[in-house]
Amino acid sequence: MPATEPPYVERLKQKCFLVTCRDGDDSARLRTENLAGHLEHVERHWQRYVTAGPIREPGQEALCGSVFLVLADDLDDAKELMNGDPYITSGLYRSIEYHEFSNSIGQFIGGKIWKDVQSIAHRAAGGPT
Repeated sequence: MPATEPPYVERLKQKCFLVTCRDGDDSARLRTENLAGHLEHVERHWQRYVTAGPIREPGQEALCGSVFLVLADDLDDAKELMNGDPYITSGLYRSIEYHEFSNSIGQFIGGKIWKDVQSIAHRAAGGPT
């Protein structure tokens, strides 16, 4: 497939949070017991996720956690959504980290959010988004 220039797309209006969850002890049992509730939760709120899914260590079959890209008004809104998931309330995860995330380029957004280097140079230096 020949390389092509990604098209410019408008930046998402809503904030996005990267939520990284690492499994705790007894994760296989907790995943199995709470799978139906977890799937019901994410299906009910599917439009709030840019993408989500389980993760594995490279070359391994066993799941070791989950990653979610969540659309939310703010951190509290992201946590409220996540706290409705039975995988969270069951104690499946030993750790949960939240990071504000900028969807900047890729297939999921359909291109890139900058027109040229100058239009985003202030962001590279830690300026406002």
